[in-house]
Amino acid sequence: MATYAIGDLQGCFYTFNKLLEKISFSTSNDELWLVGDILNRGQNSLEVVDWCYNNRQNIKLVLGNHDLHFLAIAFSLKNLSKRDTLSKLLSSAKLKSYIDWLLSIPLLYENDDYVMTHAGLLPSWRKDDAVTLSRSFSDGLLDNPESLLKSMYGNNPNQWHDDLDKDQRNRIAVNVMTRMRCLDKNECLDFKYKGTLNTIPENLKPWFSFETSRNDNQLLISGHWSAINFHKHPLGFALDSGCVWGEQLTALCLETKKIFQEKADLKDLA
Repeated sequence: MATYAIGDLQGCFYTFNKLLEKISFSTSNDELWLVGDILNRGQNSLEVVDWCYNNRQNIKLVLGNHDLHFLAIAFSLKNLSKRDTLSKLLSSAKLKSYIDWLLSIPLLYENDDYVMTHAGLLPSWRKDDAVTLSRSFSDGLLDNPESLLKSMYGNNPNQWHDDLDKDQRNRIAVNVMTRMRCLDKNECLDFKYKGTLNTIPENLKPWFSFETSRNDNQLLISGHWSAINFHKHPLGFALDSGCVWGEQLTALCLETKKIFQEKADLKDLA
């Protein structure tokens, strides 16, 4: 049995299948960790979601910002934008099954060796803090998805405080675990910069370059930041290598830390 973590799929079904062939992935014996954003922007979101749903027993998935955006659209809380490529998925006869499944997906997944979220973890959080926030968000998503999805939007609070109320905690959990790239010296989230590591403004640093308060030896697996491509950093691995933008899709074998990559298939691109 092997375990592979794969970066942001974003509807790139043909590239995904080629990468699964390259790693000789077995739906009987192997396990797949997906860092979120399995849909949108690419041309084949329905095919990706259907494959993941049909093989959900072999998959560990966390929610990304595009997955949450899809759920908000599905509950009529947001409208499709010109850049969204979700029409086929939203018209599927199996839409309710897909929605129910995605509502059960957490913001964080872990085993003894790894922790996975879509964007990362706040350096000042202990791992237990992040797990508690993820569970609270998941409970709300199952109990009252419309209310939670509606209240999750907004850039504030952009900094963690112990006295945040429930809605604020859910919002910062989403912002950290699905949107974070850079922080200032006070660990305030910056939502504007999306560029490379070489051009980060002087007042900001990548979230993974801060000292961490986590007292475990788990490596972090994330995606979300395509501009930095595959990146091994002091806290773990960033796996979004920009497939949907014509670059590559990346898989990491968790047992061996070997990297596999597949060039984007043109059938997946806009």
